[in-house]
Amino acid sequence: GGAIYLENVRDVEIEDCEVRGLGGNGVFVSGYADDVAVRGSHFTDLGASGVCFVGKPAAVRSPSFNYSQAVEFEQLDLQPGPKTQDYPRDCLVEDCLLHDLGTVEKQVAGVQISMAARITVRHASIYDLPRAGINISEGTWGGHLIEWCDIFDTVQMTGDHGSFNSWGRDRFWHPKRDVLDRLTSEHPELILLDAIETSVIRNSRWRCDHGWDIDLDDGSSNYELYNNLCLRGGIKLREGFHRHVYNNIMVNNSFHPHVWFKDSHDVFDRNIVMGWYRPIRLAGWGDKVDNNLLPDAAALKRSRDLGLDANSVAGDPMFIAPAQGDFRVADGSPALAIGFKNFPMDRFGVRKPALRAIARTPVIPA
Repeated sequence: GGAIYLENVRDVEIEDCEVRGLGGNGVFVSGYADDVAVRGSHFTDLGASGVCFVGKPAAVRSPSFNYSQAVEFEQLDLQPGPKTQDYPRDCLVEDCLLHDLGTVEKQVAGVQISMAARITVRHASIYDLPRAGINISEGTWGGHLIEWCDIFDTVQMTGDHGSFNSWGRDRFWHPKRDVLDRLTSEHPELILLDAIETSVIRNSRWRCDHGWDIDLDDGSSNYELYNNLCLRGGIKLREGFHRHVYNNIMVNNSFHPHVWFKDSHDVFDRNIVMGWYRPIRLAGWGDKVDNNLLPDAAALKRSRDLGLDANSVAGDPMFIAPAQGDFRVADGSPALAIGFKNFPMDRFGVRKPALRAIARTPVIPA
């Protein structure tokens, strides 16, 4: 439910709204919805989430609903993509300010995406809430774009989460790891039956003091992450496939690969990290971990002893003005030698003048 509730709609625009002092969700887009746009609006003091895009479970082939559930292979529907049209697609949240959410419910998000396709979140400022700023649950059906967002002061009343959070648990999923390994090895075609389009997270600033800045959890698959400034919690990838993470900066933290498959086909390259990686229970290191900037010779040696980072380098990235939040690297930085490219540091978050004037920005770490 939501104060503004949309279902079976197309071509709807919600603009310049003040959504304040509610006990539940602000905008809830349910089931079939095509081309719904939420622009230039302010969401604050809400009992639950800001904007939700949630399809119907009937649109999902062979759905399972939590970490410990799975549909056995013999009962799986093996057709790719959705079963019905009862889901949001090609929708937009743009130039919105969302803060002080989750005053009643705690499993909330500034923008929640579930059982949907091609949802764009652009120039959003999201902060002060108990869980994720943006959450994507399930890979069904991908194609999402998150860009130019400023998301911080999240996960304030919960744990095991991130400023951006997602999980997969798609048709390839099984809670027993040995079964999951066998299924994905024998039937790799299962992996992208639901996450049929790549989701992209780029050109955004993240800070999570109680988790990860970007947390691709529990089988999140088919993601591309680049040009992200991560101020505190680093980037985590757990259990999924086909993630390409490149040209990101992880301030005072590093890369967290957790519980990877032998053939995850993950790629981590051209990133700046400030500590060696934080692996947990890896069966392999994906297709490539190379061309990164590590902090020192000891970290570089640790990688090379594992057969990683053959072309990576170590040293000071030479940030231009980090105290002011400008983490571009100066001419002569070793990061440029490994293919890192500067990206803008002054375009994050809401742009509408009336909202930008009241929006907070994150504390920049030393």
